[in-house]
Amino acid sequence: MMMRDSRTGDQQFKAMMHDFVSVHAGKAATTEDFKAIVEKHMTDAMDINGDKKMDWFFNEYVYGTQLPSYKVEATFYIGADGDVVLEGKLTQSNVSDDFRMLVPLYLELADGKIIFMGRARMIGNRSSEQKVPLKGLKTRPRRLLVNYYDDVLASPN
Repeated sequence: MMMRDSRTGDQQFKAMMHDFVSVHAGKAATTEDFKAIVEKHMTDAMDINGDKKMDWFFNEYVYGTQLPSYKVEATFYIGADGDVVLEGKLTQSNVSDDFRMLVPLYLELADGKIIFMGRARMIGNRSSEQKVPLKGLKTRPRRLLVNYYDDVLASPN
């Protein structure tokens, strides 16, 4: 899900998997072989440490056993320009101080439609508070959702 794009869907993930199968067809592949292909195809957003490596992800979900919990709080109001403003707080807990994740956020609009907002970079047991103008949105959404499609392996709340 970290590679999913609203315009191209899963195209980048599929290209990565095709590359992996091509390179390793007919021979044994290790976890490190797979990690190298992931790093070759990773998005800028996935480069949390700025080192073009996916160590953070593999250490947490392949070699590690931590399972984060997420809590989201949000209020919406109409700004001076008539657009909705989101004041939100996202909390990541039950992890070590160096646990990193791109946490997907979604809005449930007034009509019930779910839209992808973006990903929040979270590190350790912390909260992040943001005030975000939702340009062009004139009607308050129902709610802000975290990990709506179970994009991130996490404890249920």
